[in-house]
Amino acid sequence: MAPPTLTITLPPNQLHSSAKTLMGLPLELREQIWRHVLVTPAKYHLKHASDCHYRHNHARPTSIEPAACMVSEPNVEIAEPKIYPWDESTHCRCAKRTGLNLLLASKQVNHEAAPLFWTKNEFVFETSDQFTICVGARLRKEYRGMLRAVYIGSCSPLETERCTTWNLFSNEATPEPMQRWCQFWGVLNQCRGLRRLAVRPEVVKRHTTDMRRLDRTMPSLERLELTHVERYLGRSTAFERDWGCFRACGGIQRDVVFVRAEMPVEIRGEGVDLSQNGCRELYRRFTTNFCVYVNTIVRKRFLVPSDTDGDDGRIDFRAPGGIAEGLDDLRDQWKVDLPTGDTTRLTFMGVPQSRRTRIALARERMARDVARQGAGLPRIGEEKAVEEVARRREQRSDAETCEDLHHRERVLEGRRLKAVERIKTERREKKAEKQEVRRAMEQARELRRAERKRVVKVEEIKVEEIEVREDVEEVAGEEQEEPVWKAKIKPMRPAKKSETKGGKRKGGRRKGDWEDAKESWREAWDVESENPGLEDEC
Repeated sequence: MAPPTLTITLPPNQLHSSAKTLMGLPLELREQIWRHVLVTPAKYHLKHASDCHYRHNHARPTSIEPAACMVSEPNVEIAEPKIYPWDESTHCRCAKRTGLNLLLASKQVNHEAAPLFWTKNEFVFETSDQFTICVGARLRKEYRGMLRAVYIGSCSPLETERCTTWNLFSNEATPEPMQRWCQFWGVLNQCRGLRRLAVRPEVVKRHTTDMRRLDRTMPSLERLELTHVERYLGRSTAFERDWGCFRACGGIQRDVVFVRAEMPVEIRGEGVDLSQNGCRELYRRFTTNFCVYVNTIVRKRFLVPSDTDGDDGRIDFRAPGGIAEGLDDLRDQWKVDLPTGDTTRLTFMGVPQSRRTRIALARERMARDVARQGAGLPRIGEEKAVEEVARRREQRSDAETCEDLHHRERVLEGRRLKAVERIKTERREKKAEKQEVRRAMEQARELRRAERKRVVKVEEIKVEEIEVREDVEEVAGEEQEEPVWKAKIKPMRPAKKSETKGGKRKGGRRKGDWEDAKESWREAWDVESENPGLEDEC
């Protein structure tokens, strides 16, 4: 008889430490897991994913597959150089780091995995401004000292400006310009744990003081490199405008090849001269010797210009021999010897696909199509064709809708213009009528004024004639020798009425007539009183 048994199930929080869980594994195994998840190659070494649209649609063996780091979405939006909105559709995420969500799993995971992520990875930045924003404004201060490898290299020439009026930390404009590299060095000096640093040559030329202090600010620095990134444009980009930023180039997908090279610089030991003259000589040797040698070797051995190429430096990648044989995605790094006796490594970013890669992609695509057909789904090509047809139908519908809207807007605009023109015409007609009425009123007023002046003048002439006649008669009467008592008293004649200017009336005798009449009456009365019988005799 078997002994009785009892099975007890423990909750997850009471499991033994030797249970098969992730956090139950030894620390060494967990660190290996963190390393495989978080530590990846540098961004300029990453390739496109098998399902990326840049990986397919290569109609020719010489069709260039762009570098994943050159078409990746930018980490930050920098005022200079500005990323234009029409470049967003050309981006992909193949060069983005994956697995970073692991750092958010728990505090213990973050405490164990974060040092591996910051110390074992090489962080690549396109510009010094991008480094200043990402490391100085976004990264915690305790993580800045964990950085071990930083690479700053870009073919954009905008960083050659000395001063800037943009504060990268506050993302605001400053009232006074500041040195462009001061913000960069302020952040770089906080990364005291760096062991490999690659920067642009302008750092050596313009900041000799900070260069001399590298051995003290970064005691662990083992290698300093000056970076050179050159781009070689194809003939199809001859008529495209250069916006200053290489991401604004429309042909970056298929017609641009980038070449990267580094020149090591000794910062410790005997014979190292990092004074102002020494830094200028280092800058001159890098720009006039190293860069020229690299450009010459690339054009003679790898990107051979054809006979039809002009002096613009553009290369016909489609012509036979435009790209050297053997330069493909399987071998994009080459060691070359310079005329100075030094050896450097050239890394080509943006090269054609090899025959083996094209065959592998075709087989993979066929396998996916067979699997989809077995599941009753359309093939990838058919699905893309259906999507393209739907997209074009939608575009056509949108275009028709826009055309209808535009037609309606044009009709409404025509009606509005006609109404405005009609209103303007009515206003002009009313204004003309008012001017005509005003002109007629002015003419009538002038006629009435002239008529009044003529009437007044005629009346004045008549009055003067009457006065002259009366004066003559009066003088003639005075000349007659008659007795005073026989003098006849002149009756008073009523005053003459006449119109004057302004319509007022005035009348009465001429000045002096009334006094003469009173004097005549007074003399006649005196004579009669002195001769009382004179009336009877008469």
